[in-house]
Amino acid sequence: MKRSWLGILMLTAGCQPEAHRLLLVDFTLADPLKLETTAAPWHDAGYRVEYRRFYPHLTRADLARYRTVVVLAGREPERTSDALTIGDLAILTEWIRRDGVVVLAYEPDLSAARKAGTLDRWIMNRWLAAQGAGITIGDDPVDVPAVPLPSSSLDNAGFAPFPAGRNHPLSVRNRSQMLARGTSNALVAASRVGDGLIVVASRNLLAAAREDPRTRDFLVALARWTRRPAEWATVDAAVRPAPLRLANAPKQILVHAPLLAPPAGADAMLLPEPVQPLDREDKPLIPSWIAHQGLRVLWSRYTPQSFESSLDFAETAALNALATIIPAPALADTIGTRNIWRSTAEELQTTSFRWFPGVALIELPSAGADEVDRHGDLTPVPCGLDSLFWRSSLRPAYRTLARLGGAHPDVLAGVALDLDSAMTPYADAGFCDADYRVGLAGLGLERAELDRLTALPPVVRYDTLLERGFLARYFTALENAVAERATAMRTEVRRLHPDVRFAFRATTPPADWFSIGLLRGLSSHEAPALLLVRERHARELMQLYNERGIVALSAFQLAPEQGRSTADWARLRPLVFGEHAGFWLDGTSSDSLARVIRRFAK
Repeated sequence: MKRSWLGILMLTAGCQPEAHRLLLVDFTLADPLKLETTAAPWHDAGYRVEYRRFYPHLTRADLARYRTVVVLAGREPERTSDALTIGDLAILTEWIRRDGVVVLAYEPDLSAARKAGTLDRWIMNRWLAAQGAGITIGDDPVDVPAVPLPSSSLDNAGFAPFPAGRNHPLSVRNRSQMLARGTSNALVAASRVGDGLIVVASRNLLAAAREDPRTRDFLVALARWTRRPAEWATVDAAVRPAPLRLANAPKQILVHAPLLAPPAGADAMLLPEPVQPLDREDKPLIPSWIAHQGLRVLWSRYTPQSFESSLDFAETAALNALATIIPAPALADTIGTRNIWRSTAEELQTTSFRWFPGVALIELPSAGADEVDRHGDLTPVPCGLDSLFWRSSLRPAYRTLARLGGAHPDVLAGVALDLDSAMTPYADAGFCDADYRVGLAGLGLERAELDRLTALPPVVRYDTLLERGFLARYFTALENAVAERATAMRTEVRRLHPDVRFAFRATTPPADWFSIGLLRGLSSHEAPALLLVRERHARELMQLYNERGIVALSAFQLAPEQGRSTADWARLRPLVFGEHAGFWLDGTSSDSLARVIRRFAK
């Protein structure tokens, strides 16, 4: 039934006129899970949003198929990603000359110390100057609400300020180009170029639709406005175009002549993804202790001195589970560590808490190779499919954690893994020798072609797979291989502790090939993974995960605030115990807040 339904969608795709189709490209090659929120307002405004994940560069065929393109910029040179090329700029120039709409979404700096996206912001500014657009992306990011301008061309976007994430202020030549402003400068701006339109905003702002209904209303109004050329008349037009000058860039800009069409295998997909309700047989089996009370988890880092205070806080706050990250050296089997875990288990035996001892993935030592990113550079995580990493590090860590209950195995409910800090390196990588062999094997190529690709050095592996249209199948093969190994590890661990469950901390939803593979392999309908996240809208996310073979229950991170009122806490209950299966806390706090949480959880 699902296949026939998707088939109907594909058949209707050809009937969509060019003006209704929007191409979304992302130079970070983000998983569609990450872009659902970005695509939703454009979809709600009547666009058919097509995301081409594995070939972000623009082609000549795109000019005929789409009227609007949203370009999500990369993170170079500070962080690994793809980047705009001279060929992309040539297509963008022709795009607006053909009366099209170009939306440039730059990557903002996360903070003054964590810069990202300098290269593409620099390129965008040079291209905007060459068009005479009168818009410049500033250097210093701000984190302020955006305010729609009632007298602007976008006059149906409301009046109230709305959350907009982190943005760089935009300098504009004329006030008519402002569509939303921050403190003084524009945060969203536009310029007419002939009969075409350029819109500039940050990726954060375009992805903020779920932060607040006012943000969503503005973004939907913006998307609708891009479909109404008659309403652009009051926007200042571009003047004095100039030659494109790209000398002295922060990093070398590739020429990359545009292809006539995307390579076979780099197909576009629809966003937002259609979400089917879970069938009864697809729904996870919820343990009775979660069904009765919901997840109430304290996440903390283990030290012998702080563990007792964690127990006291958890008891005062009426929590029911402890997830304790253990430093990797403390997992070594010594007389000292045996004594520590014996006394810890005895202390837990006197409580009713479910214990999830865990480890941070980024801290696991490995005797194997390091991961390699798309540029051929080493990254600070182990090679994801190196057998030595699994055999000497990951599997032993899980086995050790599953045994920490010792003579009191009933105190241990599961094993936890902190995915934070490791997800980003894995998302940008996947080209170490072990990964590369597995990925190539999954392409189904003839022997001669396989031998040619195998001989390539790491520095050109990504670009070669990109241009050949192989990346989609390549990363699918990597994910499947991780899932297969994780399934075997789950079987191995459950022989030691049949009732063990697997918990994961990921403050952003896992979307890299390694984390997705782990979640697939370590979850099942009988024992769903427990996923501790900050994502507010979990029900749809869990359904999307289920489509990809991940069965999980989510818990929402509570950030207790002294100033939060009783009404504020009451409004959180539908989120925590409706969208999610409960909540989690990152570390202990004061006794007064513990009592507030206790009242909230009743």
